Amino acid sequence: MYYDWHFERVLPYLGALLAGAWMTLKLTVTVVVIGGCVGTTLGRLLAKRRARWFIVPAVDLFRSIPPLVLCLFFYYFLTVEVIGVTVARFWVFAIAMSCYMAAFTADIVRAAILSVPKEAVDAGVALGLSDAQVVRHISLSYVVRHATPGMSLLVITMLKTTSLASIVNVREVVYTAQAVLSQTARSLEVWVLVGIIYVVLVLPATYVAKKLELWARRGRQSLSE
Repeated sequence: MYYDWHFERVLPYLGALLAGAWMTLKLTVTVVVIGGCVGTTLGRLLAKRRARWFIVPAVDLFRSIPPLVLCLFFYYFLTVEVIGVTVARFWVFAIAMSCYMAAFTADIVRAAILSVPKEAVDAGVALGLSDAQVVRHISLSYVVRHATPGMSLLVITMLKTTSLASIVNVREVVYTAQAVLSQTARSLEVWVLVGIIYVVLVLPATYVAKKLELWARRGRQSLSE
C-alpha cells in the first residue's frame, strides 16, 4: 500500500465530528419516537378490517419510496413557496423519516396484533377478565414479544439512515465530514473516522437488538407452552 496516511491533519476536527454524531443521535431519537408512535397507531388500525381501505394505500406508498427520494421531496415541499413557511432542515428530515418509519412500524405492529392466539383471548374472557385486562395481561405480552425483533432492527436502520440528512444540509456526521474533507483534503482519513463513529454508535445497538430478540424468542416459547 502506497497511500501516505496523515491522521494528524484530521484529528483536530474530531470534536466537530463528535458534535455531528450527537446530532445523529438526536435525529434518530426524534424519528424513532414520532415514527414509532404514529406507526403503532396505524398498526392498531390496520388490524381492524374496516380501517384498512384508507390506511393500506398510504402505508404502501411510503414503504415504496426510497428514503433519499422522500427526503428530497419534503425538502422542496416544506418551503415558503409551497406551504407558506419554510420548515427547519432538522424537521424536514425528521418528518420525512418519521413517515418512512411509521409505514414499517405499522406493518410490524399489525402482524404482532394478528399473532395473538384467539384461544388465549377466549381463555382470558372465560376467566372473567374484562376487555382491558385481556389486552393488558394477555394480548400485550404476545404483541410486545412479536414486535420487538423487527422494531429493534428498524431502529438500527434509522440510525444508519440518518446519514442521508446531509443531503438536506443537516449538520450530522456525514455533513460534518464533508466540511472537514474540504478543509483537509484527506478523504480516507476522514471517512475512516466517520466509519469508526458509526461502529461505536451502531454496534452496541446491534448487541442490544440480539439480546431483545433472544428474550422475545424465549417469551414466545413460554407463551406457547
